[in-house]
Amino acid sequence: MYRLLFIIFLLIFSSCMKKDVSPMDGKITLIDKQVASIPSICKREYRKITKPPVVAVVDFTNNTTFDTASLKDIYGNINYRQSTVGGIVGVRGKNVGVGVYGERTVGNADVSLQSISRKVNAKLGESVAEAVEATILEIGGAKVYTRKDLKKILDEQNFQQSGLVDENTVVKLGKISGVRYIITGSINNVALKWLSAEYLKQSLYELGLVGSVLATAIESQEGWNIYTNLTVKILDTQTGQVIFSKEVEGRATIGKVPILTYDAIIGGIKLATKEAIKKVKADLSKYFSVQGYIVQIRTLPKEERRFALINLGSKQGVKVGDKFIVYTFDVIEDPISGKKECLKIKLPVYLEVTNYIQNNNSWTIIKGDEKDIKRVKIGHLVEKITEKKGKISKLLGF
Repeated sequence: MYRLLFIIFLLIFSSCMKKDVSPMDGKITLIDKQVASIPSICKREYRKITKPPVVAVVDFTNNTTFDTASLKDIYGNINYRQSTVGGIVGVRGKNVGVGVYGERTVGNADVSLQSISRKVNAKLGESVAEAVEATILEIGGAKVYTRKDLKKILDEQNFQQSGLVDENTVVKLGKISGVRYIITGSINNVALKWLSAEYLKQSLYELGLVGSVLATAIESQEGWNIYTNLTVKILDTQTGQVIFSKEVEGRATIGKVPILTYDAIIGGIKLATKEAIKKVKADLSKYFSVQGYIVQIRTLPKEERRFALINLGSKQGVKVGDKFIVYTFDVIEDPISGKKECLKIKLPVYLEVTNYIQNNNSWTIIKGDEKDIKRVKIGHLVEKITEKKGKISKLLGF
């Protein structure tokens, strides 16, 4: 009896479960066979697919005072017998002078101390370059010329890192190494501020953000905060011109420690620079995003769901849930000069990668309004979206 009821339950449960739909369940309809017409002037947009741009990232120029320093670390015990008052602890190095708020105690004391001198190199320019390089690799649409290989070329040609801002040097380096784009920039400024919970609450209140749910966030941000300002540039080695330049700022919270060490400050600066680089990722993706095109389309009967097969797969870093923009093209002609230009048009749809992924291709679901979904054709250019979830509608304009 119980066994029979169990079997009946399984049959009912399985009938209610929605079958996992495979793209291969779809049929190739007449509309699915349509191939996009790509004007000859627009075919250059497909060049990055067969020949990804070669990019090199060089060390950023450090315009701050946080560079090399000679430090003296003091270890031991101080047993004070009188009260503690506010004060400032000075941290000074070869090229560094920074006042760090802390506490000092006055009065008689039993002192047992020893000091150790050491030299440190913050290597901030190198740290930023490594973070930018990691971002380019994550975007995935460019071939990265390693900094080790680039340094070898610089040494062989007796180039100086600082010389890369010179147009002639950039062009020469590009011709020697085969690098098309060089990314560099500068660390412009570092600011150290203490943010109190009261200040944070007031700032949120002024923005209209109030409520107990923000208490945890406020608690995590209270204390020493470091702000780092960066300039990021892209140089085209074929022309020697700066094709992109943007200034961004990042912030990192060190904590509520009473005395900041030089090492803690440098660590905070590096964290802040990584946050700043996140703000330029979308801009970099415009130059170095993963691109491909649609090679087949299938439509699922009855549900009218459409699937698109793209020529990108696991070898290109495609993962389940990745999203792609779809582009079509047109030609515009200047009525005075008669000059023709390619117009790149973003369709108000996007492709979402399913779990049907192979080495060099992936099946995606075409998402959007029904009328717009039907506009997608074989041969349309696709570009991986690097924006966070929730920003796709804004990105596509719907």
